[in-house]
Amino acid sequence: MKLLANKLILHFLIFAFIAACSSVSNEKENRRILLENGIRGKVKFLEESEPYSSITDKMVTYKIPALSLAVISQGEIEWSETYQNSNFSEEQKLDSTSVFQAASLSKPVTFLAALRMYAAGQIELDKNIQEYLNDFKLPEGKQTAENPVTFRNIFSHTSGINPGGYQGYDRGLPMPSDLDILLGHDSVNTPAIAIVTRPNEALAYSGGAYTLAELALQNIYNDEFANIMQKWILEPAGMNYSEFTQPFPASDSNRVAKGYTFSGEVVEGGWRNHPEQAAAGLWSNATDMAKFLIEIYKAYQGKSSIFSQDDIKSILSHERDGHIYGFIVNRSEEDISITHYGGNVGYRTGMTISLTRGNGLVYLTNSDNGGLLGSELLLSASQIYGWQHFKQVNVYRDKVSSDILKGLAGKYMWNNQIPLSIRFDEEYKFISLIFPNGDEYELTPIRGDELNFIHQNTGVEVTFSEKDEFQSFILYDQSAVKLEF
Repeated sequence: MKLLANKLILHFLIFAFIAACSSVSNEKENRRILLENGIRGKVKFLEESEPYSSITDKMVTYKIPALSLAVISQGEIEWSETYQNSNFSEEQKLDSTSVFQAASLSKPVTFLAALRMYAAGQIELDKNIQEYLNDFKLPEGKQTAENPVTFRNIFSHTSGINPGGYQGYDRGLPMPSDLDILLGHDSVNTPAIAIVTRPNEALAYSGGAYTLAELALQNIYNDEFANIMQKWILEPAGMNYSEFTQPFPASDSNRVAKGYTFSGEVVEGGWRNHPEQAAAGLWSNATDMAKFLIEIYKAYQGKSSIFSQDDIKSILSHERDGHIYGFIVNRSEEDISITHYGGNVGYRTGMTISLTRGNGLVYLTNSDNGGLLGSELLLSASQIYGWQHFKQVNVYRDKVSSDILKGLAGKYMWNNQIPLSIRFDEEYKFISLIFPNGDEYELTPIRGDELNFIHQNTGVEVTFSEKDEFQSFILYDQSAVKLEF
């Protein structure tokens, strides 16, 4: 009788376990369905109904051929998928082994590799980087012996090196070396690096600084950058399909999701080469990048085998203007999350994770329009999965005359560093903000104390002041001044 009772209890426990697993599985599947079909915008216009779209419909709207997506829940990949737009039926079939250009997501991967080198006693983050360089001498600038350029201020974008990113090189052109790029040789499409402000003085995003670090690491290890990154970060993090190889091996090119322009045309040659590997040269997909983020989360929790808890908590203490080593930091209630974006010609990428809850998302797209969908994915996931960051902005729509809008068009210099422009669309009577990488944000007038606009997909706000007759605007709390009156 006792044996029968024990068997009944065992059967009950097994049934309860199966039911619980089924419930969890159903919950995960329901959330996936909600995200795949419940894409919403960053901006909610009050007194207007809110539209929802599916991921695939949005890909059609934005002319995005492919999307690699991974959703992270409690420190694990809950699900991942590679979506393809049927309007680009001529493209090869992509799968979980396919890779996209990760663009500037390369930077935090490079930095975390260097953090492991530092923890292993291989490099010093605060030593004058000149001591690590064999064949390149830093130009004289704002640095001093007491306040030099270092790995630490390079990775935190406070090195003082001239700001800016990279456009890459057509695959039919010779690929310049790191030295060529740093020196600004004739074959290079970017200026030579210069230390234009005192190190550690200001936050200024610099791709050139990362190329300097790339050269230094190759000098230290006397090896190719791709091999160094494979050893120190890609293999340890289990990023099995990722690599920094530039140019990408021709024998494996069928794995590459080709890049596309804003208009939906394929980039010449399929993609551009990026010899600036540390800044923009990583090939990856959402699953691999999610593994990378999960290791950072685990380290924050003291459970990573490749990063120490002290190392991760230490870098969080270096927050500056809402950034740590290129990551945007969001602190809300008891939550801390980190976010990073990327953009190469033909590709837009983004990733985020909560260090306290282990929830996040990674997207990689092969389109210049990919940032539009990416912003909506982050916002929609936040609503569905209950994140503490990426909240909607509630505003009232406003009206502005075409004459005023037309008068705002022109070239501007933002923060005395970055050229921006405002374009007026004659046909549809709206203005858009254009960034140096070609990203164009259509701006919608909203109610406010000044002449206020917002970008519906990202929530980015632009405010023109009447005090100077709308000859400047505020973006990200910094002023952009018109260059042509």
